[in-house]
Parts: sequence; structure tokens; C-alpha cells
Amino acid sequence: MDRTTAVTFTREKLNQHGLKDWSVRTTADPNHSFLGICIYKDKVIMLNAHHIDIHPYKEVVCTILHEIAHALVGPGYGHGPVWATKAREIGCDNTEACSTLNMPAHVIDAIRSGHSVEIQVTEKVVEQVVREVKHVVTRLQDKCPECGKVAVELFAINSVDKQGNEVKLITLKCFHIVKKIIPKGTPFDKMVSNDWKPEIKACQHEFNRNECIRCGEFKLFNFQVIGARFAEAGLSMQKGVLIADDMGLGKTVQALAYIKFHYKTCCPVMVVTKSAIKFQWLKQALRWLGPEFIGQIISTSKDFIMPGLKLYIIPYDLLRRMPREKLHKMGIKLVVLDECQQIKNPDSSRTQEVRKLVTANADCKVIELSGTPWNNRGAELFPAMNLIDPYKFHSYQHFLDTWVEYFWQGNKKKMGGIRKIPQFKAYTENLIIRREYNEVMDEYPEVNRVKMPVQLDEFSQSTYDDATSEFVAWYNNIIIGGEEDKVSSIEILAQLSRMRHITGLAKIPATLGFTEEFVEETERKLTIFVHHKDVGLLMYNAMMNTEKESNPEWYTLAQTLKDEGIKVMRFTSDLSSEERHAVQTEFNNSKRSILIASTGACGEGVDLQTCSDSILHERQWNPGKEDQATPGRFRRIGQTSKVINITCLEGEGTVDEYLDQTVEGKRHRFHAVHNKGEAPVWSQDSFAKELAQTIVNKFNDKNKGRAKVAVTSKVRF
Repeated sequence: MDRTTAVTFTREKLNQHGLKDWSVRTTADPNHSFLGICIYKDKVIMLNAHHIDIHPYKEVVCTILHEIAHALVGPGYGHGPVWATKAREIGCDNTEACSTLNMPAHVIDAIRSGHSVEIQVTEKVVEQVVREVKHVVTRLQDKCPECGKVAVELFAINSVDKQGNEVKLITLKCFHIVKKIIPKGTPFDKMVSNDWKPEIKACQHEFNRNECIRCGEFKLFNFQVIGARFAEAGLSMQKGVLIADDMGLGKTVQALAYIKFHYKTCCPVMVVTKSAIKFQWLKQALRWLGPEFIGQIISTSKDFIMPGLKLYIIPYDLLRRMPREKLHKMGIKLVVLDECQQIKNPDSSRTQEVRKLVTANADCKVIELSGTPWNNRGAELFPAMNLIDPYKFHSYQHFLDTWVEYFWQGNKKKMGGIRKIPQFKAYTENLIIRREYNEVMDEYPEVNRVKMPVQLDEFSQSTYDDATSEFVAWYNNIIIGGEEDKVSSIEILAQLSRMRHITGLAKIPATLGFTEEFVEETERKLTIFVHHKDVGLLMYNAMMNTEKESNPEWYTLAQTLKDEGIKVMRFTSDLSSEERHAVQTEFNNSKRSILIASTGACGEGVDLQTCSDSILHERQWNPGKEDQATPGRFRRIGQTSKVINITCLEGEGTVDEYLDQTVEGKRHRFHAVHNKGEAPVWSQDSFAKELAQTIVNKFNDKNKGRAKVAVTSKVRF
């Protein structure tokens, strides 16, 4: 039984026995020593997802009924006769006490490494029933086609066959030889968008860079051709490849190019992507591959799967709710994982379902796409590498021990980025290809970042100071109590969120003033990135309200936008995939417009290359999130401007100022592993705690003894 089926079964049984106010939750932590547990206080049946995946069906069912019996009789009865009677009454045939299911370390590592783990249970009757548990681990790695043993490579010889193809003869540890052919001469460079249309096919193309000046269609850039050939060579030699090109360099079209010329062996294809950009994939597939590749977007777990199609598109989150057998019987031969950092957690249900999809067909290959395959910790890269080469990356623990950097913060050991960077690049040179924008584009737009200081008004400053005082009191009490190692970065950032929100609201007049000047002095488009919904909504309402009495301060701006026909649009996380696509299309097709966009919602899969000016109204904790939005949405193929302007509004004396000093470490860590050139040394201090300590120090410098009195008054000795 898989975890999704177990949750559905538990929900049905709770309803059947009148426990409709109870809920079902799962945990993906394999260190928890239970298969199921009943939590009376919260009215929750908690299931351990990893144990469910590996235990026999009958035992999972029995455990679920076991816990429901606890819920029915209530607390205080333990495993006594009252509970046992109820358990047997509802169909549970094992009324022994709850088992402790401690898994050995090598089994936990096997689960995190994507291997198949099965529990074999035998029962012996002596004086009572004794369960003997055996863990059977099946490695995910390739097998020798001759003897079936794990394919461990001893050495390889390269040669060329009569057809001119490069051939690699691999001698395995079992002494059998495997022949792999790398195709040559695939005409990726002849691929043209929409060439399935008769008028485009008949065009005598004349290209200016990659655009035909006769029909307006596009061919692949040279670096995209190289990327497609890299994928072709990699997929002929191993399980998969990772195309990690910089944002805007057309990773999607490189994957589509491979599909176009290898559809006979790689179809049906399953594209797994974020829900917000599934229509982008459908549109691009039609554009580059033609009507015969019109795919099905799978939107709900109840969707009928249309047989015989070459392409299917499914969101990551739907994989967890989709019946496995429904997808696995489709015989998928190629899985394209768009934004593959979505599977960075080896314990998550999302990662497990992606692994199951890939391994359902032994011949299935994988193309992974992501400009940022890991963000914060080097360990996040393992699931992606494990999928494309389960031989080189066969063990999660081995990956941590070999490639991940650790450091000490006080008495606590912390995980950092990738270590032994030159060796790692050499080790993965056949698995990962990454090109930076300025490395491959002859004429690429420069990024012009400008800071715009903003002084908060008196009321906002007072409110902000109060929030800062509360944060300093909270954080100093943690330090005084000696619990700084127990507080997580998430808790710190959550406490800081109020200060960030106040700052965002206080900067609205400055952004509106900048917008007014921009509209008067230019005829270009403008995108404003915000974090909080109400901040974006207040801006939008100010720009749309042409009633002078109710909008006296920004009436002139609103009226100008109306008179000039400049449309104001919003791009938020509330929009459906169809609505997001419509907003993006309308914005790009307009001559002049203003887009107020959520930084998070607009971070991936959105093309805004018709715009080159943006305001970063609210900063992000993670610089990667900022870069995904701006310049990432604008510095894309088709951008005609030579400069992308980013105006960062910075509240003076607020959390904005401190972000500049602390976020760069993350960007440098990623740069050092995947990019060319030298990067500054990464500071090993934790981002959240460094930011918190900076705020505390600044506050104490400003307020001298007042903060200390406020803090110590709350401490009891």
C-alpha cells in the first residue's frame, strides 16, 4: 500500500465509524519508530509515510484499524480488554501492543537514496506471537543485461562505428561488456519554431542571429544545440542529465529538441512541472514540435488519461494524489523534471512519487531542468543527482560524507554547501551542463541595480520601532535562556515578518511616486515586485481609482494612466494557471502597461522579455528568489533592451538595509559550484541568526540601556 492509498483508506474508515471530526496526517521522517499513532488531543491519526511504503498491505491495514480503535474507545484504556474488543469488532486481527519500528541506519539511507526497501514479516508462535522483521533492500542501479548483477564499471574504451557514431564499450565488474552508442549528426541546428506550418516550412529562411527576417520564426542558438547534443549523449550513456543553464537561456526548448528527434524511443513523455507553468509547456510543445505533440494536461486525480498521446503534463503536487497504477501503466519512457529543485528533500512524498514514476519503467530516462538545482544546502542536490546517475550517487549518506561541507556554529554542527568543488565539477561533467547568460549571448542586457533610499513617515517609523523592540526582547530572552541553538531560522524569520510587512506598507508612496515619474518620462513598460498581497492591492487600487475625493494624493497618476491607455495588471498566487497565462500574454502584447507582480508567483516559468524596467518593492530572504523574478523574468531570449533596470527601494534604518549585508553568501555558494570564474568566500554564519543579531546590535546602539531594561524585566530567576 502506498501512502496516498493509506490516507484515503484511513479517512474512509474514520467516516465509517463516525469519527468525521478526526483528521489524517503523515510524517516523512524515517527516524520515527511508529507506523501509525493515535493523538487524542488533536484528534489525529498520524501515519509514517516511509513505513507505509515498505510494510505489507495487510499489516498497514491492521495498524490503521488498530489506531482507529484507540480513537473510538478514547484515552485511558491502553491495550486492555475494552480496546481489544473494539479492535476485533472493527476488523483488526492483531491486538498486541503497538510495535516499535526502529529501522537500521543503512535502511534509512537506502530509502533516502531511492532504493526499493521491502519489509518481510514472519510470525512464530511460542508462548505468544513473535514478529521477526527482515529488511530487503533492492538497489536502484543499472543491472548487467547478461547476468543481472549491479552494473559496476571497471573500465571503458571509446571508438567509432561504421556509421560514424561514437561507441563506448564498457567492461563491467562481472566481466560482461556493454555497448553504448552516442548518436551523431542529429540536425538540432535545423530545428525552426512552427515549421510544421506549410508557410513556415516553405520559407527560405534568412536568419539574423536566431530570428528569421522573412517569417519571424526562430531557430536554436548554437549553445542550445550544444545543450541538446549534451542531453542526447548523456541519455545514451546513463539514466539522465541535468541542464542547469542560467535563467532565460531556453532550457525548455533544449529538452523539446531532444524529444523532437528521438520521439520514437522516448515517447510517451511525462513533463512534471509547477502547476502555474503547465500551460507554458503546452504552448511551447505546440510551437516547436507541432500538432502531433499536443499533450494532455492532467489537472486532477480523476482525469481520464487519454491513451496514445506523445506528451503528458502533470504538476508536482498532483503526483501525491494520483493513483500510482494510473500513471505507471502508461509506460512513460522519458520524464522531464522542470524546476527539479522541487525534489530537494529525499524524505518528502513529492520526491518519493517522482522516484516511483521514473522507476516504474526500467528503461525510463530523465531530463532535469533548473537554473538553481539547490539553494541553501548542498544536500538538496542529491535527489536530482541520484535520479540521473544512481551508480555515481548511490547513497545519500555517502553524498553527505563526500561532497557536503559542514561547519560548527557554537556547539552545533551545521550543513553548508558543496565542498571539493573542482573535483565535483569533474565528477559530474557528463551529467550537468550549465551556461551563464554572459557566457553564451553575444549581446546580452546588462543588469543595472539602483538603490532608492526611502525614509519612513513618522507613524510608520514609530510602528516599526515598536515591532523591532518586541523582536529584540524575544531574541534576547532566548539568548539569556541559553536556547539559541534550539530556535530555528524559520522561527526567527517569522518573528521578523512583521517588521518586513510594516516596511513594505510604508514604502508604497515612494513606489507610486517613482511610477508617476516613470510614466511621465518614458514610454516603456514597468513591473513592480511585491511580497505581501495587501501591499500590491493597495498600489493597484491607488493606480485605478480616478475619484479625486477618495484618492487625492494619487489622482493625477490614476488619471494619467487612464488617459494614456496604460493598463494596470496584477499577477498573484491566487490566479489559476489559465489566468496567469492570460495576464502574461496581455502584458507582453501591450505597448505600454504596468504589472504588479508577486515575487513568489512570478519567480519561474514566466516570460516578460518585452519589459526591461522593474521595481523591487519588497526584498526577499533568499537572493535566488529575487533573481528568479528580476532580472530572471526579463533577461530572456527575445529581450531587445541592452540594459535591465532594477530599482530596489530600501527603507532607511529598517530590515531592508541588513538584507544587503547578509544574503550574498547564498548567491556566492551556488556560483562557486556551478558557474565559471571566482566567487568570494562564503561566510559560514547562519543567515537568519546573522540578520537577527545585526538588528539587535543596531537596536541596542540606538536605544542604549532601554532595550536591556525591557528584556531583563521579563526574565524570572
